[in-house]
Amino acid sequence: MKIHSIGSAIRRTAEFCRTSCGKAIAAIKEHHFVTKAVTACLIGSLAVGYTVFSSGFTIGFRVKYAGNIIATVKSTDVFEKAKQIVLKKTEGRADSEVLSSPLFHPTLTAPAQFDTADTVADAILENTEEIVEAFSLSVEGQVLLVTADENLEERLETARTRYEIDGAKNTSVFLKTTEVAAGYYLKSELAESSQVQAVIDSLDVKTVAVSQTETQVPFSRKTVRTSSQYVGYSKTTTKGVNGLSRQTETVTYQNGKEIGRNTTKEELKAPVTEIITVGVALPKTTAQQRAVVQQAGFAFPLGNADYKISAYFGDGRNHKGIDLCAKAGTPIYAVASGTVVSSKYDGNYGNCVVVDHGNGIMTRYAHASVLCVSAGTKVAQGDLLALVGTTGQSTGNHLHFEVVINGNRVNPAPYIGL
Repeated sequence: MKIHSIGSAIRRTAEFCRTSCGKAIAAIKEHHFVTKAVTACLIGSLAVGYTVFSSGFTIGFRVKYAGNIIATVKSTDVFEKAKQIVLKKTEGRADSEVLSSPLFHPTLTAPAQFDTADTVADAILENTEEIVEAFSLSVEGQVLLVTADENLEERLETARTRYEIDGAKNTSVFLKTTEVAAGYYLKSELAESSQVQAVIDSLDVKTVAVSQTETQVPFSRKTVRTSSQYVGYSKTTTKGVNGLSRQTETVTYQNGKEIGRNTTKEELKAPVTEIITVGVALPKTTAQQRAVVQQAGFAFPLGNADYKISAYFGDGRNHKGIDLCAKAGTPIYAVASGTVVSSKYDGNYGNCVVVDHGNGIMTRYAHASVLCVSAGTKVAQGDLLALVGTTGQSTGNHLHFEVVINGNRVNPAPYIGL
């Protein structure tokens, strides 16, 4: 049966009862129909009770708390149970001084509409001004403060990581066990924001920062001599390759101050040694060459200056002269008398002088820094031709000296006493 139908039935029955009772009173005054009037009222009351019973409604109580209707309960005991739940959720904080006294108003309510003790407890918490939902910060199990700041965990995270090192793999922890828990607290327990930050800043933090760097390990060089090649021959037979090592540095900080450091190294790739093979064989002079040399009577082109042979004739590179290393500016002399046929910059030879000695014999002096004669000049043995340098295709200061017999370059070593 719908609620408005029940209400209409109750109103009709009540009207009937009121009319009947009125007639009964009149009858009493006149001493007539007393029995009939009483019977009619009884019948009306029974009709009301039957109507309520048959519609499923029962008597309950509306709970008015702190000026608001917060629930409908079957009995006042439900509110008492709810208070115990509130007491438990607030850990005893919600005593009689905190909670307001409820007012109960009887009402007809369908049983399904009654609120449970848990629902009533939540309503009490929401409607008690002194109680707030907040967060506690505990250290080693002891509550240090309570705050309504929903960003408490973020503020703790910022404090925990504040000493971390950029570029490193960091692990940061509070030295003492820290815990945030949500709950219900009294407003009077809440700490101010500045107090919260002061407590957070006082927490000791341990940070372990691990940094790794990889470094190339330069390869070394090894020289191997071979008699199968002339002096001056040089070839890389094994290419050098740099190695790779990793250094791991673990630094421990407490509140940003270094308290420990450990460094380890490991080889990721071993370097490969570069092997350079050089020739040590000296070219041999034939009997015919020795005869020509004796007839030529050449002097040494660097006079008495200090020198070192850096490359012989041939030497595996098809080298057509002999290289004499000397200081820059060392005088270069004509090994025999003759005529200068060329004195100029000549491609790979750089600054170069060529002297014709007659009888099909010519000599060449290359890589000079300065040329001291010009083409057409007559020179005697020992005359200054140029100064040692490193022009043209050259890797250092030296004289490249050649002997040319009838247009063919020959080994110059025996001609100058080497």
